[in-house]
Amino acid sequence: MSLSSSAARNLESKRTPSMPFCHNEADVIEKNMLNDGFRSWGLVTYRCTYKSDSDWEEFMRRFLYRIKKTLESYDGLDMLDSFVPPVMDDEIRFDGVTPSIVRDYFNQWAHTACEIEQGISFDHAQRAAAARYKFCIMVDEEALQSVLDIPLEDINGYNKTGFVILVNGRWKPEFLSEKELEGYISPPPENNFEPVKGCTLEDVGWMKVLYDRAQIVTSSFMRNGPEWEAQYRRSPEITFNF
Repeated sequence: MSLSSSAARNLESKRTPSMPFCHNEADVIEKNMLNDGFRSWGLVTYRCTYKSDSDWEEFMRRFLYRIKKTLESYDGLDMLDSFVPPVMDDEIRFDGVTPSIVRDYFNQWAHTACEIEQGISFDHAQRAAAARYKFCIMVDEEALQSVLDIPLEDINGYNKTGFVILVNGRWKPEFLSEKELEGYISPPPENNFEPVKGCTLEDVGWMKVLYDRAQIVTSSFMRNGPEWEAQYRRSPEITFNF
């Protein structure tokens, strides 16, 4: 996959000259940071399950391990120096909450964190290529168990089932206007979908993404609305499988 410009596709990677620049995700993350004036990268993760602290610790070990292995494959371990992924861990506020509640908490955090961490305004952060203040990761019990269900001996293999939830902080529900609704005799399109956590819209503002690709792919390529639309898959489908 490449969501980079045609010019970037023609550049060689400085870390792995055998592949194009846009195929080396460590290069792309670094370029996003430099262009935006960011000092750190990585998405904030919300812990939304508290059944077992030991399960959570094992999940985080696997989650961070796969990020390191991906960067290593791109000769990009230097990017760990600026990788600062906050973890929001508060049972009272986050246990069992929905993605919409996580979105509200995330946007509250993002409005001030961008100034504190990067010295930039929230408006600047929303225009930036970097995804740190646009998307967040949510881990509920289903997501956590999907990762822990992977046999330890397969942890370095191709993952098809272990996922986390990627929440789009900029998502707003889109409904048809009254004029558009007048053209429908049967229920309008947004009511034709099975409810997912209470939402019947096609785009519910979050999606399941492979846990080992969530941080890297989002930080590399998920810059704006069209890229969300291109990658969006409605639950229960899992995406980022490239």
